[in-house]
Amino acid sequence: MAKAEQYSYAAKQELKKVRRALWEDLQFAGASTSFDEDVNAAQYLDELARKGREFGIHRNKVRKLELLRKAPYFGRIDFHDHELDTTNQIYVGVASLVDEETGQHWVYDWRAPISSLFYDYGMGPAKYEAPAGTVTGEITLKRQYRIEQGKLVYMFDSDLTINDDVLQMTLSKTADNRMKHIVYTIQREQNQAIRDEANRVLFVQGPAGCGKTSIALHRAAYLLYRYRGVLDASEIVIFSPNAIFGDYIQNVLPELGEDNIREATMQDYLEMVIAPEWSWESYYAQLAYILEQCHDPGYAARLEAIAFKSSEQFYQMVNQYIEYLEENQFRFADIEAWGQTIISGEECSRLFLETYGYLPVAQRLEKIRRRVLYLLNPIRKDRIAALVKDKADLPRHKGDNERELQRLSIAEVKEELAPVYEQLDQMLNIDVYQLYSGLFQSREQVGRFFDPSLLPSSWDQICRVTQAGMAERKLLFEDTAPFVYFQGRLEGWRELSGIKHVIIDEAQDYTLFHYQLFRNIFPKAAFTILGDLNQAVHPYLRLPDFEKAAGVFTGAGYACKILKMNKSYRSTKEIGEFTSRLLTDKQEIEFVEREGDKPKVIACGRHKGEQLAKIIEESTVKGSKSAAVICKTQDEARKTAKQLEGRIKFTLITHETGYFPPGVVVVPVYLAKGLEFDTVVIANADQEVYGREPDRQLLYTACTRALHQLFIFYENQLTSFITAVDRQLYEIMEA
Repeated sequence: MAKAEQYSYAAKQELKKVRRALWEDLQFAGASTSFDEDVNAAQYLDELARKGREFGIHRNKVRKLELLRKAPYFGRIDFHDHELDTTNQIYVGVASLVDEETGQHWVYDWRAPISSLFYDYGMGPAKYEAPAGTVTGEITLKRQYRIEQGKLVYMFDSDLTINDDVLQMTLSKTADNRMKHIVYTIQREQNQAIRDEANRVLFVQGPAGCGKTSIALHRAAYLLYRYRGVLDASEIVIFSPNAIFGDYIQNVLPELGEDNIREATMQDYLEMVIAPEWSWESYYAQLAYILEQCHDPGYAARLEAIAFKSSEQFYQMVNQYIEYLEENQFRFADIEAWGQTIISGEECSRLFLETYGYLPVAQRLEKIRRRVLYLLNPIRKDRIAALVKDKADLPRHKGDNERELQRLSIAEVKEELAPVYEQLDQMLNIDVYQLYSGLFQSREQVGRFFDPSLLPSSWDQICRVTQAGMAERKLLFEDTAPFVYFQGRLEGWRELSGIKHVIIDEAQDYTLFHYQLFRNIFPKAAFTILGDLNQAVHPYLRLPDFEKAAGVFTGAGYACKILKMNKSYRSTKEIGEFTSRLLTDKQEIEFVEREGDKPKVIACGRHKGEQLAKIIEESTVKGSKSAAVICKTQDEARKTAKQLEGRIKFTLITHETGYFPPGVVVVPVYLAKGLEFDTVVIANADQEVYGREPDRQLLYTACTRALHQLFIFYENQLTSFITAVDRQLYEIMEA
């Protein structure tokens, strides 16, 4: 550590020295620049980048050694190598520790190939994939440790993959406002997902609490280790549901000795590609409308529009419309000037459909424009030369020099060509917004390119609402992804080719349009995509199945795998069994044998705020560090917050909250996704609140946030989703 700190300090001083020299040279250079000065500045910048990398390497080494000083290792395996006939003691930790003089590994990084033995095997025959090939042998001893701040807490020998006692001890701990790494307890199926390199696209599908987000972050850490020097943290991006979730996961990679990766939401990309003069409804505004405005006269039609525009049928309709436009929208006439045909309409059609057919429509049209201008240019020059010659012989231009005659002739030619340029603009310009609006026509017109029987019953009303919004330069949220996809197909994609790996969490909340966007936005990236169809908090904007999303990638030739997991580690067995019964299809979910209290159902009295506060205070006394009062909507969350004011300390979370606060929170269910709490209180599980079938997943998602305790309040009539559950799986508490 002392040596690493010394190197880090020296590298930092070198970096400062280069920065100072660069600044001083720029100051002396002043405003004047020359080629030599530009070269000198470029050399300084190269040196600055090199010194920056050196400092980063030494700083990271210090950081990893600090992690090792607190907990140098957590596992040991004695592995007898069949080929070498030797037995080695392999200690596994969060980072490698190597003797710099002898090269001996004292501790192996958990991501090293040999460390996979610790996660994948118990005592007996085992193998791992090394750079030189498969190594076979036998594990003769397996030992697990818990070391905290340099002190040994416990150790024991085990013949299991990861001992149940360690898992139980880890899972029974209370949760704060930050996700933790799981390198001590990675299970075999999780390890396989983390280390998968055979597939460019990996889907991980599993129930609440199976560790999907942890897998994603540990996979990022593994890839950064595996491709050190080729892949940088800045080249990985995670698409998360919101800023709150991004704050919740921000400690995991630093705890593993890696820099944090980039975070983004789909809204970030939409803001980048939708024209600034256009406004568009946000995801949260649409969700608030769905959950809170059921008495609006156009509510039923709007829901039908949202569901249809998120469907596979609409995806096919948009693609068929694009093909129809390519074949029928663009008509080309002969381009003529001064009695000559510059290019024929037939030639333009051939260029559009054949020669440039591999390009997006807008780029094809631009290529044709350039071709026309190229063919026109020599004729234009000849016309200018002829005019200059004619004017030189005219009495009124006697005395005009060559330059003046050139200027007058160019102006005259420009005026003569004005109709040609106008014809080019009309023929070769496209307005994607107008074309997208044209998608919403009568059933008869739609029938030119799509089966009208597949349109929803309220199609005419959907058309009126969509076109009225677009006439005012407004996009409904359900139109944003289809429009950006439509725009990308016609104009080309705004690519982010510097990104090499994309992680997509909460995959069930994206449509086929979104997956096409992901594939085309990140053409050089591999993907890790994680989700659970039962946790779709948006009732109408959802994915039918992951096979459909995988088809977007396999259709483009990507190697793709869907890994299904069925074990949940988050909740107690009692909470897990209860929540799984909330779903219509019985889920084959395996729960870790961690016992606790049954979920408790409580009828509200007149003093609901007092009851909620009492439950939370009692759970805090029992050791709960985090608690969430989960409401269906933002409006309900605000009302509940008012009832709790002055009774307990809490934070109200809205979609504008940019961080995940510690302690007690009041939160709408769609902002609680991906998070977990020691104690969860459902604010109101009335039939009126959670009564429609689309509400089932909302209630399931809310309840599955609980680690140790789950309390469900209701005011009038308890939702049938709960009354249909076996009465033995929950308790009814007196108010």
